[in-house]
Amino acid sequence: MLADVHGNATALKAVLEDANKNSVTDYISAGDITKRGPSPQECVDLLKNASNEVWIMGNHEKTYHDMINFNDPLTKGPKRVMEIVLNDYDKKHLNKGTYNWLANLPYSQEIQFEGISIQVFHSLPDKPWGHETGPLAKQTYFDRMLDNSNADIAIYGHTHKQVMRYSTKDRLVINPGTVGLATTSGTLEKSNFAQYVILEVNNHNIINVEFKRIAYNIENELKVARERNLPYLELYSTLIKTGQYSYSVENIESVNKKANFDELSNTLLK
Repeated sequence: MLADVHGNATALKAVLEDANKNSVTDYISAGDITKRGPSPQECVDLLKNASNEVWIMGNHEKTYHDMINFNDPLTKGPKRVMEIVLNDYDKKHLNKGTYNWLANLPYSQEIQFEGISIQVFHSLPDKPWGHETGPLAKQTYFDRMLDNSNADIAIYGHTHKQVMRYSTKDRLVINPGTVGLATTSGTLEKSNFAQYVILEVNNHNIINVEFKRIAYNIENELKVARERNLPYLELYSTLIKTGQYSYSVENIESVNKKANFDELSNTLLK
């Protein structure tokens, strides 16, 4: 199980290689495959080649949907400018049709595996955005994940934090963390590893849940980003090198001014 690849194909390759070594047979992705990293199409292709079982919309794919339908992204101010600029970058680096396909993925999907029902979504079943589902969130939000479902397990992403909790009805809730944009949690955990989860199930039973953290070649990833003139490169570089969250409003506004992205975003909307 994986989530939040964010266009970082180098990290995704490392995760898939490690998963293969661990005899993983099936893959589930919980959204935000693209956006912010330099390789959106490669990430989609890698997951398709791995026979990914679930394709659902993350909040970043939701911005594709909004732009296609002439709606402003949910974010405002400098972040709105960033969404417009990065959407344009991704559209140019995705194969024809892939951008529209990602923009129309469902919010939630339920699958059956080894007699176990798994509900997959990005943040909550009815929306792929918001800040309700962090590791320390109120129990009511984890119950809400499965309120309208008979699934045994909920898989979600969005928070970039690895989580295992239970609903009040004792149903398992798992967040595999982020493949491509790991951020520090203030603990001794290595903050810039690619993250995923191996869920071992057999004959209606959960055998094991293993949280994984995998090193990958960050300099190779940044080489690709530089070669492709990735917008907001300095922010992307800081985050994947240090694990420190770099996409603050202040930092984005500074880049927008230096790169004339405010003007570019207005042009792109015409």
